[in-house]
Amino acid sequence: MILLASPSQTLCRRWRNALAGSFPLHQIADRQALMLSLREHRPTALFLDHSEHRFGPTRLVCKIIKSVPATKVVVLAANPHPSEAVEIIRAGAKGYCASNIGAPLLCKAARVVSSGEIWIGRKLLPVLFDEFVRAADKSAAMAGMPSDYNPSTNVFTGLSLREREITSLVASGQQNKFISNKLQISEKTVKAHLTVIFRKLGVEGRTQLALAVFGTRRQVTTSEHI
Repeated sequence: MILLASPSQTLCRRWRNALAGSFPLHQIADRQALMLSLREHRPTALFLDHSEHRFGPTRLVCKIIKSVPATKVVVLAANPHPSEAVEIIRAGAKGYCASNIGAPLLCKAARVVSSGEIWIGRKLLPVLFDEFVRAADKSAAMAGMPSDYNPSTNVFTGLSLREREITSLVASGQQNKFISNKLQISEKTVKAHLTVIFRKLGVEGRTQLALAVFGTRRQVTTSEHI
């Protein structure tokens, strides 16, 4: 069951219309009902409206997330912010995106988080990647890895020089148009290379590719295209 938490009837109606028929749903509108429903229903997922901090400030939302580790929490905000995304994902949320997300993407987000992966707005990825890189560097240092340790080394094995160039650029957050201009190849050629790279590395998109380069296999999904 997916629990929808928002005082906005308009927003909840849009969410219900998008998810109806695919998931059993329950709707609440205030913090007291939210905590009661989390205890009684133990939902698989919680879609929580964080617009205007309707269920409290971010730190309180993070406490709620930590209190229900078995529930996959997706926080939706009217104006998503990178620093807030980092705080919420680090607290254990499985998703963070705009509250006006379209119906097809909302359904996809529900499926993604239900399977244990993370759903994140594409524009927020660079900040999250920086966090993952810092965490990986810290872990490597604590494990006594040499100073020249590079978790991406194995990722590039089996890739051609051009594929390595494109992989590095994608991992740094660059888009196809930028890559096309920088390498002086067409965007169609960039897409063709990416298809081959995804197949070789066994990843499903740009996000998982970047995470592989940064040395973490944490699954993250976005609404993205090659």
